[in-house]
Amino acid sequence: MTKKKRERKKKIQEEAPCARRSRPSSGAGAGTAATVVVAGFPGHGKSSLLNTACRALAAESGPLLLRAVAAPPSSAAAAAGGAAARRSEEEEEEEEEAAAAVELVEAALPEPSRTTRASAEAAVAESGAECAVVALRCGGPCKEREMAVRKLADVAAAVRGRGLHLIVVLTHKKALKTKRQAEELRREVAFRANTDCVFFIENYTLSGASNLRHPTVVKNDFDTHFTILTIVRQCLEFVKLHRSGSTARQKPSAPARTVSHGTLEDPKE
Repeated sequence: MTKKKRERKKKIQEEAPCARRSRPSSGAGAGTAATVVVAGFPGHGKSSLLNTACRALAAESGPLLLRAVAAPPSSAAAAAGGAAARRSEEEEEEEEEAAAAVELVEAALPEPSRTTRASAEAAVAESGAECAVVALRCGGPCKEREMAVRKLADVAAAVRGRGLHLIVVLTHKKALKTKRQAEELRREVAFRANTDCVFFIENYTLSGASNLRHPTVVKNDFDTHFTILTIVRQCLEFVKLHRSGSTARQKPSAPARTVSHGTLEDPKE
């Protein structure tokens, strides 16, 4: 093994344990991770949505790992253990460039009946996010769901008041029996939240019989993986727009040129 390869291998091994390291992202700009807040009412699937995203991004399989605040490791860092000696420098650089760094932060909203624009804005502001994802449950009692849908207007106003883009994710999609129900709910949610970014998803969840000693193996689902990766990609695009807008606002404007206008007086006779 040449000296150059040994130095390269040592560098990869030093980076591998650090899952929260910022990496360049094609969608969010280089240098820092894109921060996305996953907000939602109690019991509406925000924690499951966060863990579903981390499972897909980290290419996990088997038992479901639970997180509250997560920055899933990139594919290059996760696979750096045994494959570092077998990969060429070009392959490693391509994986690092393709890995999108994203940090997911959970934010709990109050019960729908007690949610106001102020409380929603406080939850979003505390996370310091650059994009907001709101989880909303498809099933549950009809009155509670209708109240949650109506409160989406306050949540959307709080998110846009901070200059952020909003994505609504409707969880527990299997609770909807027909396509007509799904379309009606999607239209109402899109109207209340004033957004076209509305997704349906069935999160990865644990059953009540699961325990730490005998964890239940959760099978990966193509539709769930595809949907959550589409949502993350859309978040990165929104973060990119947010950062470009922030940079444009921070640029100093050129000083205005002042032109003095003199008055022409009649010559004295």
